[in-house]
Amino acid sequence: MLRTALLLLANDLRIFFRDRTGVLLGFALPIALVGIFGFIMGAVGGGSGDRLSPIEVAVLDEDNSPASAAFVQALRDSETLRPVFPREGAFTRETLRARLDEGDEPFALVVPEGFADGAELLLLRDPGRGLEARLVQIGLLTALFRARGSDAAWDLTRRGLREAGLPAEWSARVESLMGPFRMGLESMFAEAEREGRLAADGGEGAGAMAFLERALPIQVQDVVPEGRDKQLTYMVSHAVAGMTVMMLMFTLVGASRSLLVERDKGTLRRLLAAPIDPRAILLGKFLSGWVLGIILIVVLYVFAWLVFHVDVLSRWDTLLVVSAATAAACTSFAILIASWAKTDKQADGVSTLLILSMSALGGAWFPAMFMPPAAQTVAKFTLTYWSLRGYQASLWYGRHWTDADVLVSLGVVLAVALVLGLLATLQFRRRFLLG
Repeated sequence: MLRTALLLLANDLRIFFRDRTGVLLGFALPIALVGIFGFIMGAVGGGSGDRLSPIEVAVLDEDNSPASAAFVQALRDSETLRPVFPREGAFTRETLRARLDEGDEPFALVVPEGFADGAELLLLRDPGRGLEARLVQIGLLTALFRARGSDAAWDLTRRGLREAGLPAEWSARVESLMGPFRMGLESMFAEAEREGRLAADGGEGAGAMAFLERALPIQVQDVVPEGRDKQLTYMVSHAVAGMTVMMLMFTLVGASRSLLVERDKGTLRRLLAAPIDPRAILLGKFLSGWVLGIILIVVLYVFAWLVFHVDVLSRWDTLLVVSAATAAACTSFAILIASWAKTDKQADGVSTLLILSMSALGGAWFPAMFMPPAAQTVAKFTLTYWSLRGYQASLWYGRHWTDADVLVSLGVVLAVALVLGLLATLQFRRRFLLG
């Protein structure tokens, strides 16, 4: 029995390694995914030489004092923030609000008159970008320390403790603890929490980030872009769009493999021998995949509407246009794979490798804005990135498909569909008509 099992093992391994392309793809997929995630997660965790891209913050300096100039320079030197200034003229508070309302910037900072005398900064923010808002606060805190030096520490501490609800008579006690700052501060918060003196705000009254939010001399105002679904969060809209594009590619690649099945069963040979234009075969495959893709997208968005309350009814026309373009590009991609592959193993290997790589780098699994700069550059060369850009423009920013930004995404996706469709036609002609 053991000898028979070993003979079967040798035969299976011989068959597996005979398909060299399939073997190469089988090992290339895990290597590629490990490399991609190691690169991105290394940057997120600070373990690689690359860093996450700084967050853009539009800046308006109304104070124009040496103190505000030092603070703006500290923003320029920040590794977390990237201040944005107008190319011509100057920002106004109205133009900053308009930029947030249109989705051009998630954050804007106003350095008001009197900043040098202690006036509060004004931070305009998109409330749907909560994670980025935390990073912006850390960046502003660092810039304040760089600009004001050691005097900023006590100013922020005194303000944070006052806003947290600690009584004024504890001020002298706090000052005596400024030497061993960290130990003393933790002791104060622990004691205040036991006595119930901290602000009761649903569990966010204590903690380092809550303290920093109170300590920073910043007035925060939320600016929600017009047309956004109020129940929608950024991560939900991103997850719905990202998973839709990824699963669409997987489904259409599976459907396009019928070309390989028909070839192996001899059906394709009989069709090519019939008195019809051979291009009609490929066109029929494209149309069937395109229609199937649109049906799948409709089903997924109806599910998102029912379960996650994503507002698809008020923007159905834009979603339909973006979906039609995305389905066309994904269908061309799937037919190109089916026309190129010699075996099912090759089709599975190369399609899985490309789809998962494009999904990871293109932002389907996590937003591209959290990737290091090099990964963001690579993302722009993927179909996934431009499809997601079109979907998010509609879901998150409430833009119509006639908007210039959406038209750019549609143009790129349709160009990808055309190029891949032409390549699929050439490959089909070479493999099935001339070969």
